[in-house]
Amino acid sequence: MSESPLFEVELYVFEGTSGSFRLTPHEFDVEIGGERYERCPLERSALALGAEAAKSALELTLPPDHALVRHLLQATLIGEATAVRLRIARRDAWGDAWWLSGTRWMGRVLGVEVADDAARIRCESAQVSLKRIGLRRLYSRACSHVLYSAACGATPISASAEVIRSEGRQVELASLPPEVAGMLAGGWLQTPAGARHMIVSESTAGVELLYPVGLAPQTPVDLVAGCDHSVSTCAARFDNLANYGGFPFIPSKNPFSTGVF
Repeated sequence: MSESPLFEVELYVFEGTSGSFRLTPHEFDVEIGGERYERCPLERSALALGAEAAKSALELTLPPDHALVRHLLQATLIGEATAVRLRIARRDAWGDAWWLSGTRWMGRVLGVEVADDAARIRCESAQVSLKRIGLRRLYSRACSHVLYSAACGATPISASAEVIRSEGRQVELASLPPEVAGMLAGGWLQTPAGARHMIVSESTAGVELLYPVGLAPQTPVDLVAGCDHSVSTCAARFDNLANYGGFPFIPSKNPFSTGVF
């Protein structure tokens, strides 16, 4: 005979360098060992059964304005990894005390997709990650570091501005701060709520974003400079050539097709 859902609940733990979240998809908060798992309208994809359960991918769906979504979007921009654990808690039949009975799934966040009605978090199992070849960096001329990440080490260049109006992907600003003028392509616009929107290009009137956004007039925003991952930009804009992650001196002549001499 199956147990009542009230005696078994799922708990989600999201942990990264800059913060952690503890959520439960049920209609009540769960407190275990002094840690509170807050209720959240969160749904997950089905997990595989048997030996394949731990290897299966996990897709989570939750409201697009949830604090976890904003946190993961910011973590993605700086290259921060976020671990995910799906745990099970049970409650004693004779009391209200909850206790952890095990871990059903664990892995890491791969990415976040935000739509008008929902946000989807794609997660990868830890077993899949462990089976990959250790070296993941690309051997390329351009730098492969995520801008402003720990590997990059560059100091962010930013300035404040005020929105006059926004229409689709175009955001018109009262003035373009000289501190970041000519540097915004590849950077982002950050709202007072902490949401970040990638900047595709800039003009004297404002910036063009990757996705449409609605911003009210007189909204203060932060503009953060971007990078084209070239040697010249790394040196001139950020004075960060010591951490450059590309290989600009890869020989352009292929000895197998042109000969060594």
